[in-house]
Amino acid sequence: MTSKNKCLTLNEKIKLIESSEKDKLTVKQICELFKCGKSQVYNILKQKNEIKEQWMNGNGRMKRKPKSNANEEINNLTWEWFVSARAKNIPISGPIIQTKARQIAEQMSVTEFKASNGWLESFKNRHNIVWHQICGESNSVDVKNVDEWKVKVKLIIEGYEPKNIYNGDETGLFFRALPSKTLSVKSEECKGGKLSKERLTVFLCANMEGEFEKPLVIGKAQKPRCFKNVDPTKFPIIWRANNKAWMTGSIMEDWLHTFNNKLKKQNRRVILFLDNATCHPHLNLSNVHLAWLPANTTSLTQPMDQGIIYSIKVNYRKMVLQSLLASMDSIKSVNELSNKINVLDAIYWLNKSVNLIKPDTVKKCFIKAGFNLVLDQPTDAINDNHNDFKLLCSTINEKVDSDEYVNIDKHLCTNDTDIIADTTVKPCTSIDVEQSSSEDETDNVPLHGNDIKTYKNALHEIKRLEMFALDQNNENELLESILNLKNLVEKKMASQITKQKTLDEFWSKI
Repeated sequence: MTSKNKCLTLNEKIKLIESSEKDKLTVKQICELFKCGKSQVYNILKQKNEIKEQWMNGNGRMKRKPKSNANEEINNLTWEWFVSARAKNIPISGPIIQTKARQIAEQMSVTEFKASNGWLESFKNRHNIVWHQICGESNSVDVKNVDEWKVKVKLIIEGYEPKNIYNGDETGLFFRALPSKTLSVKSEECKGGKLSKERLTVFLCANMEGEFEKPLVIGKAQKPRCFKNVDPTKFPIIWRANNKAWMTGSIMEDWLHTFNNKLKKQNRRVILFLDNATCHPHLNLSNVHLAWLPANTTSLTQPMDQGIIYSIKVNYRKMVLQSLLASMDSIKSVNELSNKINVLDAIYWLNKSVNLIKPDTVKKCFIKAGFNLVLDQPTDAINDNHNDFKLLCSTINEKVDSDEYVNIDKHLCTNDTDIIADTTVKPCTSIDVEQSSSEDETDNVPLHGNDIKTYKNALHEIKRLEMFALDQNNENELLESILNLKNLVEKKMASQITKQKTLDEFWSKI
């Protein structure tokens, strides 16, 4: 006969709670089913909310909540770092964990902490870490963990309406990248600030109904030259900057507080799913409950990675190619056009790319990631613009791989992944004076009277209007209208070219 002093695991406690709530079993029936005593059942039911929270964020095999000790904060920070590093498939050994823990202790001015072998064993046991989990030999996603998560997520989102279920994620963006530059850019890892002037980090957040928050865009300069006389606070995106164009904990914390204040005014409570990156702070917010995706599974469990980010980049690259085709007669090389693409262009193209995403596309991506009770529909997340984008790519060059071009920056680093050194990413307040002056110039081809007879002529005049708007103080609304018109004309010009001919002769000239 099983002892009534049997200590139930976390998974067993969850099943016990479900037996009480859903199956309506009595305490006596539960005792017989789980072979435990009445006192334990009463205690579990009394603490069911705490147990559910522990189960959602912890390990199901854990029997008791770990006891706190004098080094609790060091342990928690080390665990957060460990989870983030493993999510990026970084191999970690015992000595690396100890070294990181000592660094954290030193930063906290805790001099008596030694990170001994005994501490390491205790740390491993507390978090159920075994060596085959940290050897770094396998990059494949554990399907079993994904299946368990898809069962767990149904309980996590229980009680939330689709409009209150959010997911957010960062992605890197080579905002000037063109197809002919794919190989040279793709080979760069962009670490330590390398190529930071050619990249942006974009944080995207949307709910299950397909409603996006303002994109958060991070660049290198607080005020690039193209922002002259423009008020960044009136952009359709949120602009932030630091010297590596990376997401940082302080930027993310500021965004979370702003998001929480917005929801507080709307009297809404939402759940936001994030991955365990080092730049994502663990905060207790009044109207936003932060939930964490399991490590090393985000390629299958994060809705943004199921096609939302891909579709946005398809739209963005399409606008880049339209600009290329519209300007082909006025440029001597591909690099000349690339240099003319500035951060201001990227901001408005990016915002429009987000606005083109259909709510149904977002919903399907959430469903594909398991955010639904029944996976009862196909999840083709590519929007209608994809075929047009492929046509544009083939017009540029038949050898251009559209998927390769879209994914050129898929694995671009968006935060500090150094597993030993804790490099500080400093905010940048300087004006970006290194950008090519060509980005603020237009072709000097004067027109007279009714000389605007072609899209090319119209585009030239629109560029002059753009310079006029930039010279006005804080005329963001005027600038946005002009840039939207510019995008429309470039789209028309690109459409004419794709219908008439390819660019083989054009490339041979340059």
